[in-house]
Amino acid sequence: MVGSPLLQEIITELGFRKGEDFYVSIGGGKTSAQMVVNKILNRLKAGEAMSDERAAEPSRGRKPISAQASSDMGIEVDGLADVLVRLAKCCKPVPGDDILGYISLGRGITIHRSDCPNARALLKNPERFTPVSWSGTNQHGFRVEVAVTASDRPRLLEDLSRVFGEHGVNIISANCAMENLIVEDRFVVDVGDIDTLKTTINALRNVESVFDAYR
Repeated sequence: MVGSPLLQEIITELGFRKGEDFYVSIGGGKTSAQMVVNKILNRLKAGEAMSDERAAEPSRGRKPISAQASSDMGIEVDGLADVLVRLAKCCKPVPGDDILGYISLGRGITIHRSDCPNARALLKNPERFTPVSWSGTNQHGFRVEVAVTASDRPRLLEDLSRVFGEHGVNIISANCAMENLIVEDRFVVDVGDIDTLKTTINALRNVESVFDAYR
């Protein structure tokens, strides 16, 4: 964690020469963890986190992190405007989901669904979380994975695709597998909000030979 340019800058600003001294001070209560979090948030607001990361990792060949201003994503971060945020790939939250904001050092704020197992595991560091909510002003769709389990039959895929289309949900990709005549279809779709997603999933469950549909 000390390897983050953003955190290293804050450690130096607080007068510590070593990261170990910083953590000892935090653990002993001499340095306020909330104060450190506030400093991180202030830098995220200014967009410094992303520029720090790009400067620190110019040659590692990693894909750029998909982060956008919170206002563009339709997300409000408590007390701040236009903070860099990104949606967690593990749970793929959409508007209407209960969400948590996790401060990812050097990468902005990662938005998780509140029931995400990964987010729950991170709660051991509660000071890294900040209140977030949907503002209702998002201008684009959100990608979600929907799984369908069914008994194989002719034109099943056609009927499933029709349901997505009738609900205005665009299919980005599909992966179909079958074992013992049981089909497991996984679709990555573009959806606007949680209500549309729930309605679509309920409609998929009513398709002939479908056992279940779920996120």
